[in-house]
Amino acid sequence: MLQQQRKHAFIAVSCLILFIIISILSLRNQLTRMDEVIISFFIERSSSFHDSVMEVVTKIGSGETILLLTVVIGGYLLYKKMWGFAILLFTVSFGGIALNFILKILFQRARPGEMTVIEVFGQSLEIASYSFPSGHTMRSVLLFSFLFFLCARLLRNSIAMNTFSTLFIIMMGIVALSRVIIGAHFPSDILAAITISIFWFYFCLITFRILFRNSSLYI
Repeated sequence: MLQQQRKHAFIAVSCLILFIIISILSLRNQLTRMDEVIISFFIERSSSFHDSVMEVVTKIGSGETILLLTVVIGGYLLYKKMWGFAILLFTVSFGGIALNFILKILFQRARPGEMTVIEVFGQSLEIASYSFPSGHTMRSVLLFSFLFFLCARLLRNSIAMNTFSTLFIIMMGIVALSRVIIGAHFPSDILAAITISIFWFYFCLITFRILFRNSSLYI
């Protein structure tokens, strides 16, 4: 268990360092060329069909979808009296939403297209929705990371575990990719979102296990 904790800590610290590096380079506009090359690559290969598919896919990472999924999954865990998993889910998900909002306000990076405002269930909050880091990507990476962890802890069938793991990784990837293809984010926004999300998940998991190591809530 100690070796596993060290592995998790290494991943968390590594992702935090990567996020800091990406943030610094983005503030200095040193990732602009990379962003332009990647965006051009997708624009040259885009079609109305692909764009329509990505418009649907990107809704998976919307605040409304992630909120509903979190409540449903969390409610099921509470119903099954899996208190520790439920607490971790709500901490990771809602804490990640707050973290994303703080980072967006801190960096205030404009989007590739027109500036938009935050909308929840069709209601505009009249708050600028900045680009860095991608909220859709953060929310989806955090939720699917939790589901990945949940399956790893509960499933004993290796085939089922590999199937779900592959599915969750694919879901993370296509949501992140969709944000670039539909022109909502720069690729560097996506990279920043992925790294800070992985850091946040493992930070929450490590902290949770330290706080509840001698409790029935330990997972």
